[in-house]
Amino acid sequence: MRCSIFCLVLFILPLVNWSCKKNANQGSGSVAGTWELRAISGGMSPGSIQYAAGNGNIVAFAGTSYKIYKGGQVIKSGQFSVVQDDSVETSVCLVFPKGEYTSRVVYADSSTTKIFYQVKGDKLTFYSGCYAYDAGHSEVYQRVEGTSVQ
Repeated sequence: MRCSIFCLVLFILPLVNWSCKKNANQGSGSVAGTWELRAISGGMSPGSIQYAAGNGNIVAFAGTSYKIYKGGQVIKSGQFSVVQDDSVETSVCLVFPKGEYTSRVVYADSSTTKIFYQVKGDKLTFYSGCYAYDAGHSEVYQRVEGTSVQ
């Protein structure tokens, strides 16, 4: 009896360990979907500006295409890619927990500003610019379910 319990524990323990490592290292997640702006902060402005649901400030990612809406109207669209990048702390001049904000969205028609992102649950957060020079900026979006964005 002892041997069977011991053998079972030896068999299960590596599986639990593997599962925990897999979940802890999920990276930044996928930006695919439709997201509505909920908060912005940064620059020389203290605190953050909050946005109510239904504000029409939306970013939508599908495949390699994106659209940015302001007040419900498309203001920018084009192609994007996601790249892995571990330089978030150097780029935005903030300290983050290890393994967070390791991906960037690169818009094909944008400047050289690095835009790091993290997806946690139904929240998408972007960081860009260097906070030490009052140029840092963050945006928090919430996933919009059942929305058809054309």
